Amino acid sequence: MDEKDLLERIDKLNIWKRGAERAPHKPLLLLLVLARLQRGESRIAHYERDIRGQLRKLLIDFGPSRKAYHPENPFWYLRNDELWEIPDKELAEIRGRGQVGGPTDRLLRDANARGGLPPAAHRLLRRNPTLVREAARRLLDGHFPTTLHESILDAIGLSLTAHDGVDERRPRKPDFRAKVLTAYERRCAICDFDMRIEDSLVALDAAHIRWHARGGPDEVPNGLALCTFHHVTFDRGAIGLEPASDGFRVLVSDAANGQSQPFRQLLECRGQLLRAPQRREQRPAQNFVDWHRSQVFRGSPRDPRGSAQT
Repeated sequence: MDEKDLLERIDKLNIWKRGAERAPHKPLLLLLVLARLQRGESRIAHYERDIRGQLRKLLIDFGPSRKAYHPENPFWYLRNDELWEIPDKELAEIRGRGQVGGPTDRLLRDANARGGLPPAAHRLLRRNPTLVREAARRLLDGHFPTTLHESILDAIGLSLTAHDGVDERRPRKPDFRAKVLTAYERRCAICDFDMRIEDSLVALDAAHIRWHARGGPDEVPNGLALCTFHHVTFDRGAIGLEPASDGFRVLVSDAANGQSQPFRQLLECRGQLLRAPQRREQRPAQNFVDWHRSQVFRGSPRDPRGSAQT
């Protein structure tokens, strides 16, 4: 196998089909495995300990709504795409149970099943961080809308960025999002947005103050819970933060302009106190706020006392 063969296998994944139903099981498993590889974890993963819970959560959050979710299916059937292997001992035990079709979740757990990328694919990816990113991009582009890409990457702890002066192999911590959202009580720190679909948060992100791509750590003091609108405007420099005696206040740039209702709502945030996290030590660190102000925030802050129409 060479790099071309590997990418072709990813592009030609045999995805289960029934009408127009989505089945993102295999792409999500491969993305999860790429994140493990980027963090330097072992090639062979334990189904129950390393894969089952996280893959099931990914299926709930990014797959179609179902009465039941089946992480066991891609763990077994990805072998048919020559991108997965189960060690011979576990494979023999699973087959020895005489089950018709693929194994159940319980069978894989009882067999202490393990699985991972084939050695040749693993070696290629370990030697070439750029190939890891390209494989992940193809999986994301081929199976998910761009609006979900960042949320999926955050959920699995995978980085697709590489910049001068920053270690391109530095992985994301997969628990960063959960810790930041918990710290801010699962609400946007600016507008309190907290929409859910069933039990899953929608359009609420864990934003880095100092970007991960520019060396920002995956730590709560470098994070903010922001709705998608405020996350984008924060990363584009339309809004920023400044210290106040009782925490941080929101800045709105004079370079931002518009006539829409969302823009007027953005202007109304000027001088507003940022929602504080649950514990004092979780508050934004001043050095990260300073970096954002000097490297991201655009123009000058608008007067917080000005009219919302200006």
